[in-house]
Amino acid sequence: MKLPFTLFTLLAFSWSGLADAQIYRWVDAQGQVHFEQRPRQGSEQVEVKPQVIQREDHVRQSELNRARLFDVREQEREEQREQSARLREQQAGRCSRMRELLARYDNRVYWYEEDASGRRVEVSNERVKASKASLNKQIQEQC
Repeated sequence: MKLPFTLFTLLAFSWSGLADAQIYRWVDAQGQVHFEQRPRQGSEQVEVKPQVIQREDHVRQSELNRARLFDVREQEREEQREQSARLREQQAGRCSRMRELLARYDNRVYWYEEDASGRRVEVSNERVKASKASLNKQIQEQC
């Protein structure tokens, strides 16, 4: 029972020593300055204080402005991505409708349209072919 307690006490003291590490400064024969954690003959203890950097108000304000700008730009990018997705979806819908219309051209034999008096008049094959070619060209360019 004494061994674990002694071991625990020994470890506790060694860890606390790491938190309060001492730094020693010494100069060698060539005049070069050295720093170590163990004292040497002719070394002197150096007090090391952590440096706390206080940023000035204008620096903090600049950082806040930069963060706000980053947030605004990220929001704009997200809106652009959403708008691009909507446009792609709309374009896909238009392309689908044009392909369906093109399929109708292939399935029909006769084409009709109404004239000024409201009567059905057959459309010429040349006009149907020209309309189909125009639709094909739109599909190739836009889809």
